[in-house]
Parts: sequence; structure tokens; C-alpha cells
Amino acid sequence: MTEKEKFAAMTDAAKQLNSMIQSRLNNRIEALTALAGSPVDNLPDDVKQMREIEACKIRAVMEEQKDLIAIIKMLFPDA
Repeated sequence: MTEKEKFAAMTDAAKQLNSMIQSRLNNRIEALTALAGSPVDNLPDDVKQMREIEACKIRAVMEEQKDLIAIIKMLFPDA
């Protein structure tokens, strides 16, 4: 396998990885949007607090996924 073929294979793998991470990021964006869109006025305070904790966890994972996508794009600009 030539260096060019190796790089092409690595770029293809990076594209697939990038696509998988982006798909999962999109799922988390949808989940966060659903949490934000549902009313909390009539919910008990402990439920409101639990929802905010879960939203914080989702946002933290989203930031990590965005960072991973940025790293992949930096290493493989064609990915």
C-alpha cells in the first residue's frame, strides 16, 4: 500500500468517524431542544433541578463532540 493509499484510507476513516460524531451531536441537540421546549412551570422544584442537571450534562458532551470534530477536521481537512 502506497503512502497516498494509506492517507486516503485514513481520510475515509476520519470521514466516517466525523459523520458518526456529528450524528450523535445532532441527537443531543434535539434532546436539549426538547428539554428547553417543554414547560416547567407546573413541575416540582426537584424535577426542575434534575432537568437542568441533565441539560448541563448534555451540553458538556456536546462541547466534547464539537472539539472532537474540530480535531478531526484539523488533522484531515478533507474529512
